[in-house]
Amino acid sequence: MFGARFDPNQGTGTAQPRAKVVLKRRRESTDSDSESESESEKPENDNQDDSDSDSDSDSEQSSSSNSSSSSSSSDSESSDSSDSSESSEATPDEDTEMADADPSQDQDTAMDEVVAEASQELAEMDEDSTENPEVSKHLSIFLKFHKSVQKPTENDLDSSDEEPQEPTQDLKPLPQPELPRDKRLSSTTTHLKNLDWLTEPIYSSTTNTKPFSEFALSPFMAKNLESLNFKEAFSVQIEVLSLLLNDISQNRIKPDLQGDLLVNASTGSGKTLAYLIPIIEDLSTRIVPRVRAIILVPTKPLINQVRATLASLSKGTNLLITSLKNDISIREEGSKLTANEPDIIISTPGRLVEHLLDGTISLKSLKYLVIDEADRLLNQSFQGWAKVVISKLEETKDISKEWKIAPKKLIFSATLTTDSGKLSALKFQQPRLVIINDRKQLVNEIFNVPAQLNEYKIQFGVAKASLKPLILAKFLINYGKLSNVLIFTKSNEASLRLSKLLQLLLTKIYPNRDFEVAYINSTNNKTSVRAKILKQFSTQKVNVLVATDLIARGIDILSITDIINYDLPNSSREYVHRVGRTARANQAGNAYNFCVGKGESKWFRTFMKDVGRGEKKIEDLEMDIKQIVTENDEDIYRDCLGELEKEVFNRADAKPSE
Repeated sequence: MFGARFDPNQGTGTAQPRAKVVLKRRRESTDSDSESESESEKPENDNQDDSDSDSDSDSEQSSSSNSSSSSSSSDSESSDSSDSSESSEATPDEDTEMADADPSQDQDTAMDEVVAEASQELAEMDEDSTENPEVSKHLSIFLKFHKSVQKPTENDLDSSDEEPQEPTQDLKPLPQPELPRDKRLSSTTTHLKNLDWLTEPIYSSTTNTKPFSEFALSPFMAKNLESLNFKEAFSVQIEVLSLLLNDISQNRIKPDLQGDLLVNASTGSGKTLAYLIPIIEDLSTRIVPRVRAIILVPTKPLINQVRATLASLSKGTNLLITSLKNDISIREEGSKLTANEPDIIISTPGRLVEHLLDGTISLKSLKYLVIDEADRLLNQSFQGWAKVVISKLEETKDISKEWKIAPKKLIFSATLTTDSGKLSALKFQQPRLVIINDRKQLVNEIFNVPAQLNEYKIQFGVAKASLKPLILAKFLINYGKLSNVLIFTKSNEASLRLSKLLQLLLTKIYPNRDFEVAYINSTNNKTSVRAKILKQFSTQKVNVLVATDLIARGIDILSITDIINYDLPNSSREYVHRVGRTARANQAGNAYNFCVGKGESKWFRTFMKDVGRGEKKIEDLEMDIKQIVTENDEDIYRDCLGELEKEVFNRADAKPSE
């Protein structure tokens, strides 16, 4: 409307003349309006003397005023045209000078002139705007133009910098106190890998030994240990005997609580002997039979093993030992317990809970509560046994009537749990922790294999998976593993099938020697059958024993030299208990792990991360399957599969007729 807007990219060639013309026209029109108003407002007394003049003079004045106004308008138009012609016309010399000059400097100089003149004109227009509504109508537009082209001065910049900024309200975390520099921060899951949050552990090397004769033992105990050919105590036995025998002597002087005991030691380290010796020593002087010690174990084989050891160590005393089994009814067993109250009870948690709820077992005189294989017992609820047993123990406390020492809880496991929730269910009092380890620090893993164990990994591709039983048989023959070998499988069916195939393969591949392969799983888990097979295995009448995880705990046969994981275990915990069947009592032992394909090899590396073995490493045992397994061996294997298939079908056909 009022001329071209200033464009910095295209210069001020058109903006400057047109801006001057517009401002000049507006100024002249304003001046002409003010002059006309001043003439029309002259005082009337100036014309009083000429009142008698006729109308002709009035007409002449009006005509003269019209002519003067027309002349003034023509003058303004001529001046505008002359200004525009002057601004639009330029000489050749001026064009040359403008071309030679710096365009950016010309633009800045021209712009400064326009801004200065526009500022002056706007100031004058601002003063006239109050009187002339035509001027105020467009004043806001000129003010916006003036602000857009005006350059900020140094004072304006300084004042803008000095203006205080309002505080912003961003979404951010609340300020936290500084972290302490004198403490080493740890992960929130660190406590799940150790037990240093429970108490300060007591460490002992796995190689420590000490003669039993150096302990303050009773003559009958020393004689019994010598008859069993136990001459030196192992590391776990040294620590436990030192603590518990000292507690017994201290309690005879002052009956104060010495604290519960948690022991983490690898399988085969002698944990059973470690807690049985002090218990028998303490109870051997009792007068009236009362239930003073309860030993909880997870399986029947462990019940038999603990009872046999107890019977051997308690010779020369009148202690009554009872093991609770499910061979008879609860009522019949309860009546026997009431008639002849024992001193020591060995049981599974479920059976004990039933008697506690029936009231056939009293815990008023209990002094020792032993939990062997604690990780397995705490992982399985067994009718909520921990809550029931601990609540029954607390019911017997009544300080107002009788003062007595609280029962001492003894916790033993090769894979001691670090779950605070499970451990808190036992309500420890002043707990003490013993860790049998070669390093003087608490390891991240509490899954430790025996120190004398050698571990091996045997890997072959999935293309040979169908020949896995044949590869196992050839491995046993070529490496001389023909006796005292315990093989673990993943299921009852796998153990049955593998035992039959091995018997057939070993007999045909190596016909010059007699082999006997047996199995143990839940299908033949009767006490008499299991005891017979284990006795034959210990005397080498059975050369190879195939079993499931059912006997991964509780078998204490020192003659076992080799463990073979034909099927990998489901966890590092089960692996530790499997390989713990060998390398017991500081004797050497070997563990071989069969890995078929990359999948099993990856799983093997995964659960091995949680197993502690000191500075030892797992060795890879290279086997050339093509050289070990010949075509003749494969033909024998196919024949054995055919015989096994016929035997299975014959049994299936014979069942309906029976």
